[in-house]
Amino acid sequence: MRRTSFSALFALIWALVGSGLAGAAEPVRDRISRYFAGWYSICPETRVTVNPVPEVKIAGFEIYRVERSCSLKNRNEMSITLFDPAKDEVFVGEFLHDDTRKGRPFSEATDVPVLQGVLKDAFGVPVTIEVGKETRGPLKPFRASLRLAEGASAAVQGYVSEDGATLLIGQFRPLSVAADEQRRRMLAESPGVRPRDGKYYVTAFVDFQCERCRLRAPQVADFVWSHGGGAVEYRFLPMIKVHDWAFAAAETAAALANVSPALYARYEQTVFPQASSMTPDSVRQAGADVAEAAGVGPAYREELSSGRARQRVARDVELAMRLGLNGTPVFFYEGAFLSSDTGVAENYIEGRLKKVPGSTGGR
Repeated sequence: MRRTSFSALFALIWALVGSGLAGAAEPVRDRISRYFAGWYSICPETRVTVNPVPEVKIAGFEIYRVERSCSLKNRNEMSITLFDPAKDEVFVGEFLHDDTRKGRPFSEATDVPVLQGVLKDAFGVPVTIEVGKETRGPLKPFRASLRLAEGASAAVQGYVSEDGATLLIGQFRPLSVAADEQRRRMLAESPGVRPRDGKYYVTAFVDFQCERCRLRAPQVADFVWSHGGGAVEYRFLPMIKVHDWAFAAAETAAALANVSPALYARYEQTVFPQASSMTPDSVRQAGADVAEAAGVGPAYREELSSGRARQRVARDVELAMRLGLNGTPVFFYEGAFLSSDTGVAENYIEGRLKKVPGSTGGR
C-alpha cells in the first residue's frame, strides 16, 4: 500500500485534460458533479466542476474531467471519469491514458507482466492480474490480487482498453445512488472493531505506524463520546509500502479484537506511546503481553495461527480500496468521507447531530 496515488503515472494525462470545454448535456454534468461532491472528502466551501475531455475517446462512454476546489487547499481534487449512458453508471478510481499506445492492442502475454510491475511499484507488494473474459464495450475487466502477506491478499478491480491506451483502476458505480449511501452500504458489509458501545458510530481507518493516526483517532473518539455518547469503530489500513511494522501491528490488533474488542483499546494504548521505537517483533510482543495479562493467551495465539486475524486485515484493506482510500487516518460518519484535517470531522458530526436532535447517527 502507499500514501499517494499514482502521481508519476498521472503525468500521462495532464496534457489531455487541460482543455475540457463545455458542451455535454447539462443534466449529466450536474448529476456527475453532485455525485463527486459526495464522493470526495468533506471540505468547507466545496465547488465541483465537470467538463468533457474531447481528446480522449472510448466508444460507448462519455469522458469528463472532475475538479473539486474548497477552502482547504490540500483537499483540492481532480479525477477523470467515464460515464456509461447505457447503464447510467460512472467510473470512480484512477484513470491512466497513454495516447501513444493506440495501434498496439492489449496483449495478455506481453502487457499483463507490465501492469503487474506498475501496480507492484504503486502498492509496494507483489501483484497478480487475472483478465476477465466478458468485456464492457472496448474495455476488458481485470482483477488484481495484492499479496499483503503470506495467505492474505486484497483484490483491486479495473479495466484496460482493447487498444491498450487506457488503464482504469476502480469500479463503475450507479449514478442514481448517492455516494454517501454507497459508502454506507459498503461499510455495513462487514463489522469493524468496536471497543466501546455507542449510541452512534464513526468508522476510522487507521495505521498504527501513522503519526497522524496517533493524534486524530483519540481526538475523534473523545469528541464523539462527549457529543451524544458516540463511539469509534476501527478498521485496519496498514501502509505497507512506507511502514515496516504496520501490517504486523494490524494483524496483532486484529487477533486481540477477535478475542475481545476491549483488548484492541488496550493494545492501542500500549503501542501508540511507544511507536517511535517499535519494530515488527516488538509490536507482536506487545500483543502477546496484552493477551497474557488478560488471561487469553491461548485464544489469541489461535487467532494468529488460524490466519483469521490476517484475513480480517486483508478484508479491511480491500474495503478501503473500494472506498477510494490511499492514506490514513480517515473517518466516516453516515457514509460521509471525513479527512484527518483538524476540526473537519468534529464540525461535520456536530452539524449532523444538531440537524437531527436525539439522532443516534450511523456509520
